[in-house]
Amino acid sequence: MIFVFSHQDWFIYSEGMSLLRVEKGLIILDTGTLPRRIIFTVIILALVTPAIYRSYRIFRADRIVRAEQTFESYSRALQYDPANATLWWHRGRLRHYSVGVVDISQAISDYQKALSLNPRLSQAWVDLADCYERTERYADAEEALNNALATNTYSPIMRWQAGNFFLRRGNLSRMYECFKMASEYDPEKLGIAVDIAWKVDTDHTGILQKLVPDKLSANLRYFDFLVSRDELDLARAGWERVLKNDIPPESEFKVSSSFACIDRLLAKSRVEEAERIWDEALQKAGSGLRDTRIVKEEPGVGASGSPDLVWNGSFENEILRGGFDWRYPNLQDVQFQVDSNNRMEGLKSLRVTFGSTNISFSHLSQIVPIPNPGSYILDFYVRTEGLTTDQTPYVAIQGYPEGPGASLRTDRFPESTPWKKMSFPFVVKENCRAIQLILRRDPSSKFDNQIKGSLWLDGMSIHAAPDATGTAAEHGAAAGN
Repeated sequence: MIFVFSHQDWFIYSEGMSLLRVEKGLIILDTGTLPRRIIFTVIILALVTPAIYRSYRIFRADRIVRAEQTFESYSRALQYDPANATLWWHRGRLRHYSVGVVDISQAISDYQKALSLNPRLSQAWVDLADCYERTERYADAEEALNNALATNTYSPIMRWQAGNFFLRRGNLSRMYECFKMASEYDPEKLGIAVDIAWKVDTDHTGILQKLVPDKLSANLRYFDFLVSRDELDLARAGWERVLKNDIPPESEFKVSSSFACIDRLLAKSRVEEAERIWDEALQKAGSGLRDTRIVKEEPGVGASGSPDLVWNGSFENEILRGGFDWRYPNLQDVQFQVDSNNRMEGLKSLRVTFGSTNISFSHLSQIVPIPNPGSYILDFYVRTEGLTTDQTPYVAIQGYPEGPGASLRTDRFPESTPWKKMSFPFVVKENCRAIQLILRRDPSSKFDNQIKGSLWLDGMSIHAAPDATGTAAEHGAAAGN
């Protein structure tokens, strides 16, 4: 019997007769006499028996570890399948991370065996690095980590594990490199990475460039972190990156992303910076709106040349409920609703409905920037229907963040009235850069103290007074008493 091989075909010959041949991937059996069939069977068995035996051993090893994941079961499985790198790796992990007896030296041996069989087991490299670090073989640990990152470059888990190793070794540049990539592919890790970096690196200014991926979501997260720590100067650099970032197609940029920073700036009387961020957020969100009030007015400019300082005073635009727009919370007993059926200016007004409660109300408000101290006039339209109790709502003005910077309290609104224009002068003192415009209602001490009914507001505006004469100032001061 001889074997003949060609480029695509092979043949088995016996006594000059073909028993078995393969032509272009097809096995062709030449039926013949019984001896030939016996010989053919023996040949086939000789060819396939090793493969069957190997398959059985692999199957047996798999069944053992499926039944029980213990050191003993993996050891038994390796007797059947010693070429299985994963089995060596898993047995090493049991030796490495056991809650009972830990054997680091034998774990290293198992990991090395696993990696000699399959060098692309990247997590095995990481586990080996941990063993090396525990035994103070730091150079070997770093080399193992580099091998892990070479085999699985973009894994956030491995980058995170490597970053923590370099953190422990005091290698901040490699720590930043690993944490930054981990955060890029797993954004949830950025918050922890920022906290770590803030504690271990005194160069807080450089954290933005060294750690934060230059993507919109990451820059916003770091911006929020800085604002929460009142690091407003550092936050500006983060905000500049936000403004340059593209908005991913599946997401949107919301003006509310700027609200916390605006509030912090306003609390420190940094009004112009707050307005600038407000205006930039409006543009970034694609609202089509701009805030031009940051341009200072010269003292004595007449009303005809004085801009309206109230934002969205006729409620034509979406109420953003923060920043320099109107603010109000969700309340059970008070409803806020834009109304397009009852209005005086434009197409909409704001309706406020009270639902039978003795509420101390100051929940509708707006922060209004003031370019210069002096005399101003508040104008608005009001309509009421069925307001009850002796304490009906009114409009008040006070300085912000320091209340004494300005003062005004209008008359209380009548119980029911058609649209009516109201106008009140007031004075803004020196060093007051912003005021708070508030719809208020004081609680009633009467027995019948539950306020019900509705009111509408429209055309809210504040302009500089035509002149800042002493009479106007005295009138405004009187109105505030």
